[in-house]
Amino acid sequence: MRRTWWAVIVVAVLGVVGYLGALAYASHVFEQELTRTLEALRKEGQWQVERQEVEQGWFHSQGRLHLSPVGDDRWQAEIPYDARHGVLSTRLSGAIQGVLAEDADSASPRMLFGDVLPSAEPRWTATFHTLDRQAEGRLDVAGFELSRNGAQLTFTGAEFTAEGRVGDVAVQGQIAPMRWQYDRGELATGPVHLNSRYQASEDYYYHQRNELILNRLDYQASQRPPVTLTGLRYSDETRLDEQLRLDISLSLEQAQVGSEPLLTGRVDASLDRIDGQAARHLAREVEAVIEEQGGDLSGLDEAGQRRLLQRLEPAILAMLEDSPRFILEGATLSSPLFGVDTRGHGELIFSGRDVDALNVLDLLDSDAPAWRERLNGRFTWNGIPPLVALQLGLPVSTRELVISIEAGRVRINDRPLPSLL
Repeated sequence: MRRTWWAVIVVAVLGVVGYLGALAYASHVFEQELTRTLEALRKEGQWQVERQEVEQGWFHSQGRLHLSPVGDDRWQAEIPYDARHGVLSTRLSGAIQGVLAEDADSASPRMLFGDVLPSAEPRWTATFHTLDRQAEGRLDVAGFELSRNGAQLTFTGAEFTAEGRVGDVAVQGQIAPMRWQYDRGELATGPVHLNSRYQASEDYYYHQRNELILNRLDYQASQRPPVTLTGLRYSDETRLDEQLRLDISLSLEQAQVGSEPLLTGRVDASLDRIDGQAARHLAREVEAVIEEQGGDLSGLDEAGQRRLLQRLEPAILAMLEDSPRFILEGATLSSPLFGVDTRGHGELIFSGRDVDALNVLDLLDSDAPAWRERLNGRFTWNGIPPLVALQLGLPVSTRELVISIEAGRVRINDRPLPSLL
């Protein structure tokens, strides 16, 4: 019987020791990842980051983060946090407060939420998973009404969620409808949806996707018909590996004036053939310059800006060696009201041959002929309106527009135009 009790006691002690050990490990991992995240922010060179009032324990940790943009002391963000450690995860909660610097009208710093905006501080919660070091969180922004000089802004709130780890973060959000009213009109927008995914490594390989969707925008003014936009969507994707490539898309489902459909449209474009290794080298050079300047380049005078460009010139020119290309993959514009249905596509190429012969400082000049002469391309537009043809000096019956660029000189339907730049 005594042996049984001893066995129970030993198992209980081992369980308690194991539990405390797991909590200690969870606290250590949380502290390690938080330090790593803050260091990554500092390394970007855009933020000054401080951590104060830190208390670290096995069961509970807390502290206060201070973030301010480099070179701008007009405001800073304060983020108090409270962390409760568990065996497999740490649960966090806190708030975000913006602190505005003193000005001529105030003897002490003002709080963005409370003093400037009649709203409670945004609240956030998060969960950090100890084993895989993933995290997910949520931010809630309360609504408010603000009245100034006869105008009123009504903001009904926003919510954002994020998940991932350092170097791989996905963010989603929704901004509820907003309304701005003034004596001569009213503007209402929303809801707005956003989606973003950012992936990066320490050696400057990264992939980022962003999407912003505005469901509806209404504008009403006295003695004018109302204007309504629906389905406004913007997206971009940037990838840096062997090359740097950027894809952009912008579309409008419909614009209305009164009850009449005005127009719809879409544009898809991309920029590619930029040397990725040179782009990474340029990023490192810029980072080094920012560090040398104490994190702020705004104080550079004209001579300092020229010296900076000369320093970065080898990396800038190396990025152009593969002959960067801008592609207008497709553009459409339709307007039943004006009888317009036009579509276009084409590309523009910058020649990278003997690129070392160029001087980056020439770009500061108004003409820069050595750079302009390296531009070649062709764009085709079908269904152009007669008014556009007339304004370009073409026959009214013209329905196709061919824009050709040869050595920086533009021709439209084989007719010369002034220099492009």
